[in-house]
Parts: sequence; structure tokens; C-alpha cells
Amino acid sequence: MKSIIIIIPYFGKLPTLFPFWLKSALNNPTIDFLFITDADIRPMQNIKVINKTFNLLKEEIQSKFSFKIKLETPYKLCDFKPAYGYIFNEQIKGYDFWGFGDIDLIYGNIRSFINDTILNQYSVISGWGHLTLYKNTEECNNFFKRDEANFINYKLAFTTSKNLAFDEYLHQGVGDLWKYLYPEKIWDERMFDDIRIPEKNFNFISEFHPEHSNGLIFLYKEKQLYKIYNSNGILTQEPTLYAHFQRRKFISIKTHNTDEYIIIPNRIIAYENITIKKCNYWGRPQKLQQKLWKLKNKIQRIKKIL
Repeated sequence: MKSIIIIIPYFGKLPTLFPFWLKSALNNPTIDFLFITDADIRPMQNIKVINKTFNLLKEEIQSKFSFKIKLETPYKLCDFKPAYGYIFNEQIKGYDFWGFGDIDLIYGNIRSFINDTILNQYSVISGWGHLTLYKNTEECNNFFKRDEANFINYKLAFTTSKNLAFDEYLHQGVGDLWKYLYPEKIWDERMFDDIRIPEKNFNFISEFHPEHSNGLIFLYKEKQLYKIYNSNGILTQEPTLYAHFQRRKFISIKTHNTDEYIIIPNRIIAYENITIKKCNYWGRPQKLQQKLWKLKNKIQRIKKIL
């Protein structure tokens, strides 16, 4: 079995979703997760932890480059993700693949989607900021340095304060450059659910699978994540690689059972029998809640300015 390590620098307060992320990571025991963090995360099983302040990490990253980098906030680390194989070369020794990911998501059974047949064939798995794997080779670990016309140069990405989404597709970053130069080396089947941000839809809309978004909710059970939705009047349940809940810090926790639960657009609730009626109710469009949420955020932004 190909060995994998996913590197996650994280600084500050952990999200309320973290216990559920953690259990879903622990339930993928053949994959190691390395945190570089100042947060209270205990090493356990496949969870590795390096305790470090953001400023110290910034100094260590700076030591890898001869030019002055701009790394003023932890969020800017997103642009450095494609360089993790180069930056954390000591930590990835002995692994077949290294990667990066987010913690505002819940994993399903990763190996059931990304198996050794896929890992043997491809150098890049996915290519999205929420989860990407690279083969641990000189080519992949240094690919971020490639300079091609019409694509973001890494020196530009690393020397500007603005986040350029250098790690993702659709922004002329590293993922797009891989597809331009070596499309045959990339596995990008999008077997995950990237949930549309609440500014656009309060209910769950899967960006790459909108056809599965009618009454969409998620179920975690028996170490597997399922999406459940209304497909032309039929309650449909399918496993998914992961669900990414970006900008949904408002999701409230109504259960502490991280082994079995249901995720609906604004809550994580205890497991119960799911019917199509419940699915339609939980996953319905909620225009009023969306307006109230947007208003609350607008007020908070104004307060910060004042």
C-alpha cells in the first residue's frame, strides 16, 4: 500500500467542526496527518503534531528561499501549499505521497476512492486546496518553481500579501499548470462534495454535482461519509470522498457522537432514521436565514472598520 502524509499547518482557535474532522481522519488509519500548530492537538495513532508558533514557521519557510517572502497571516499559507514537499522535505521522507488539506471538511473512506491503482498511475491526485496529493519525487516537490507564460510565478505568489490561490485550479496556479503541461499525470475525478458558500446558498449545493443537491444532507456512519438527496422523488444515498463546508462556521453542534451523525445546512445532529420528507425539509432553500446571516456578517464587517 502506498504511504501518504497530509501536512496541515494550523494556527489559532480550532473550529467547532474539528472533533468530527478528527474522528474522520482517525478512521483513515493508513494515512498520516501532520499538524504544525500552536493549537491544543494531541498526537495519536495517525495524527502527528509539531508544536510551533506561526512566527517560527514563517522564519523556517523564509530560510528555504533567497528572496524575501510575504507571509503575514496563516491564511496566506494557502499559496505555499504546492511547495510543502520542498519546505517540509524532512517530514515527508519515506512516504510515497505527500499532500495538503483543510479541516473544514469531513472525510469518508479515502482509500476506497484513492486506491493504489490510482496512486501507481498518477503523480497528482485532485489538485484542489481542500485535499491534494503529490507523488514524493523531485519533479513534484519542485514543480511549483516552473515558470511558464500566462501562469502565476511562485516568486510573485510568495512575495505579495494578497492570496492568489496559487494552490488551486481556475486561478492559473500550480494545478492549472500541471493540467497544461502534463494532463495525463493528474487524477481529478472530483468524487467529493465542495459545498457552495452560504453567501450564495444557505442550503447545501454541491458545486461539482448540482444534480445531487435537491434536499442534500450528509450522513456519517460506520466510518463512511454519505451524501443523501432527493433524486426525482427517490431517497438516494451515496458514499463521497469528503464534504467541504467552507465558510460555515455557524454550523452548531447538537451531538457529541462523532461515530454517527447527520449534517444539515446549519447543524450537526444525532443520527435518526432519514426519510425523504425529512431530507426535503432539512435540505430546503432557506432564503430568510441566508439574508439574516448576510446581514449579520455585514454588520460585523462595519464594526471592524469603525
